[in-house]
Amino acid sequence: MGRTYRTMNGRQVDMDKLRSQNELTPAVGNMKVNARGDELGAGGKIVRTREQIVSSYYEANPKATPDVPAGEQPVVQKSKPNNPPSQTMKIEDTPVSSVIEEEPMPEVKTETVDPVVAEEKVLDKGVEAVKKARSRRRGISDATGEK
Repeated sequence: MGRTYRTMNGRQVDMDKLRSQNELTPAVGNMKVNARGDELGAGGKIVRTREQIVSSYYEANPKATPDVPAGEQPVVQKSKPNNPPSQTMKIEDTPVSSVIEEEPMPEVKTETVDPVVAEEKVLDKGVEAVKKARSRRRGISDATGEK
């Protein structure tokens, strides 16, 4: 089962299931292929499958590297760096104290605040912001018909 996504309306959509259900549906555009990549002919009939198209491409282009089958590991050749050892950078261990000067941290005063008082301050600021916004809107009529 593929990964499911949730839409804005709350519906669950499984993209892999959707893709597999519609793989024989003709793709939108002027390429004449279906969603899977098969070449389509007259009436939407499959002329060449995706596998046939890929194999003919690799026969025509022998230098192209085909996909590695699932069970095999690709052969990776290890290359040596082009730089001789004399040109490579040497990193010396530098003590941190010679680079960074530490300054003492200033003490932070912590005050205990009553949650009710803090909430009242926030509410007061919100009320003031609403009043300020309403005073700016005076004289402007909106869709509700208010003035």
